Amino acid sequence: MMENLLNYRAFLFEPIAEAMEEMLILIDEDFRVTFMNQSAKRMLGTTSDDYIGRHFFDELGAWVLHGNRENTKVHEVLKRDVAVRGIMRQTTDGRTLSVNLVPVTIHEGLRGVLITAEDVTHLREMEQELDMAFALTLPNSKVEYRLRSIPEYQDWYNPDTKQITITGIVVDGGYRHVVNCLKIFSQLTAKGVSRLIGIDKDELVQVFVYHDIGKSQPILKVGDVVDPRSVFEDGKQHADRSADMAKYYYNQNDDIVDIIRFHHHSERELPETFPRRLLPMLRLFQIVDGTSAAVTRGGVSVCFDVQDCTVKIREVNHRPEYNGIRTVNLYTGQREWEPLGEHQHPQTRE
Repeated sequence: MMENLLNYRAFLFEPIAEAMEEMLILIDEDFRVTFMNQSAKRMLGTTSDDYIGRHFFDELGAWVLHGNRENTKVHEVLKRDVAVRGIMRQTTDGRTLSVNLVPVTIHEGLRGVLITAEDVTHLREMEQELDMAFALTLPNSKVEYRLRSIPEYQDWYNPDTKQITITGIVVDGGYRHVVNCLKIFSQLTAKGVSRLIGIDKDELVQVFVYHDIGKSQPILKVGDVVDPRSVFEDGKQHADRSADMAKYYYNQNDDIVDIIRFHHHSERELPETFPRRLLPMLRLFQIVDGTSAAVTRGGVSVCFDVQDCTVKIREVNHRPEYNGIRTVNLYTGQREWEPLGEHQHPQTRE
């Protein structure tokens, strides 16, 4: 009976895969293609049926690689046996794909990666339009240049050595981060968070724009293995610089400057002079800032809910230790966290 069921499932696999609008490719641990559906052929611009056994990167030329082809996200998935979802890759003809990589066992211990992807070029074009609209809201070109010049790094963390391996670089990461902050804040605003007493929407927008203009990042390349504690500057230092720049160059008010200056402080580290009335805005900013950082670096799915003065964040991360549901009461500061069960999945992907 079990053998018949397995045969039936195998019989159904190919017609189902061919009916999918999404790309579906199965590769083995040597990066050789074992299956590719019609949507994949269309997205990758190939009509040939002789894909079996071709190298995913070298011979098939699946998409543009900007870093070390021996240290890609596919390598990471095979090495760590953990799925990575929502990464963006560009095809040779300029289209943008949103890609999911899932480790699988192909047959009797033979390992591989199931790759699914959808064409999100039209969404990227819409994002570019939003970028243009955002740029018009910036005070001057120096702020845009400063944000675009700040890189963000994708990495793999080794819990044994406490070191990270750089796996990708978001060249204009500072700019992406601010845009993602505003997108996340707009979602929370749609759910009513800005209607709460103590939350000033206009002031928070200014905090998002200026909070990282004083940030300084090290120059790293894909494949570098570093100790993040010694390579990256303490966040409190760039927050202090950003606050001074916002105050003395762009005449931002004291509330905006205080939130920027202390956005990397825990509440027990805040000085007695910090206005307690700003705590709800500081807590909300820290929620958005942290979530945006994870989204900007890739591989994270999140969704939000707002109930009274409590914000709930569901997160699925390629680092399983971060998968969970966080709740933060903006008024009291009470925080809770629970692991995200396999049956619970975010409904909104950033």
